Amino acid sequence: MLTSSSKLFLPSLLAGALLFTACQKNGATPDQPPYVHQLSDAERSTVANANDFAFRAFGTLRGAAPADNLCISPLSISAALTMAYNGADGTTKTAMKQALGFQPQTDSEINESFRSLFSWLGSLDPNVTFTTGNSIWYGQQYQLQTPFVQQNQTYFGATVRGVDFRSSATKDVINNWVNTQTGGKIPTIVEATKPDDVMYLINALYFKGTWAYRFDPQSTQPGPFYRENGSPITKNFMSLTRGRYRRYADGQKLIVDLPYGNQHFSMTLVVPQGRSTLADVAGRLTRSQLDTCLAAANVTSLELRLPKFRLEYAQKLNDALAQLGMGVAFTDQANFGRMLAGRTINLQISEVQHKTFLEVNEEGTEAAAATSVGVTVTSIPEVVLVNRPFLFLIREKSSNAILFIGQIMNP
Repeated sequence: MLTSSSKLFLPSLLAGALLFTACQKNGATPDQPPYVHQLSDAERSTVANANDFAFRAFGTLRGAAPADNLCISPLSISAALTMAYNGADGTTKTAMKQALGFQPQTDSEINESFRSLFSWLGSLDPNVTFTTGNSIWYGQQYQLQTPFVQQNQTYFGATVRGVDFRSSATKDVINNWVNTQTGGKIPTIVEATKPDDVMYLINALYFKGTWAYRFDPQSTQPGPFYRENGSPITKNFMSLTRGRYRRYADGQKLIVDLPYGNQHFSMTLVVPQGRSTLADVAGRLTRSQLDTCLAAANVTSLELRLPKFRLEYAQKLNDALAQLGMGVAFTDQANFGRMLAGRTINLQISEVQHKTFLEVNEEGTEAAAATSVGVTVTSIPEVVLVNRPFLFLIREKSSNAILFIGQIMNP
């Protein structure tokens, strides 16, 4: 939250929701989408930096809880923090820029890249719905600085609304907005508002798509899934027998890239092989390494068996973001002097909360993410079997933009 001498609460929310529905074969092939968007240099840099942030944030969080299921939406986190970044100044702004990986771009390049990125992500595939919504909720007793408002309205399309944080009904208004923007997958993100809250910045992502090739529900059968310690548990495995997807394997890992819709979006699975553990693979995997492996992947029609899985994840991100270099934003030395007009009160981020929901089944994938940023005063097998802990990413393939990243330790 943004803070001040009078506790500014600006939970900057970012809510991202993914909903993938019934699966069907599409005319495109897994080799590449029907067309590829040509990114500008600024867009390419923004996507690369956001993906690097995705791996760094994921690595920090999994390091703190390596045995847990985990899922975050780094694109949504980056977007929400960029809205807050537009109100930062001095060393706080420098630290946030470095933590988010925005060097050496200018502020206008950073903001414009998000606007164009979100715009074309929403128009790539008629079988995929991708929308984003942004809003700023601030205490009606305050006045916001014009450049701060204009930047977030121009580049993020943010709705700006003054509210009374003393009223218990205000949290319901904010939660209803998030619930609507995320297709009902994130019903609440604000537990309560207080008289000294200052602002909430909210970013919401919604994705709804179909598998490019159908999993037959009649073929789903129970089978053993081997946890990191080797002990088996019985899970339901879906079977794809009449599909095409990209596959890469070496001695340490298997990578499966399973497309949605017209092939622009996909779910990428990274499964340890041989004696490698998920910790081994996750510890070495980088954005550039993943790009190299995917470029070397081949199209296959091997039967794919994938466990159905569902997870809910909630995590306070303060420590992780501090480890990534923006710790000053959480202290009384923070400088968010470009947010409020006509006041000398100090603001700081008090809390960043992140929640996600993800379910994968025969019909597709359903997922949601919400983040509140508070500112206060092996050899080729006959069957490709994913039966041990694995990493997953949901991404747009022509840009390689990562929408979600996580790990499944126990489906």
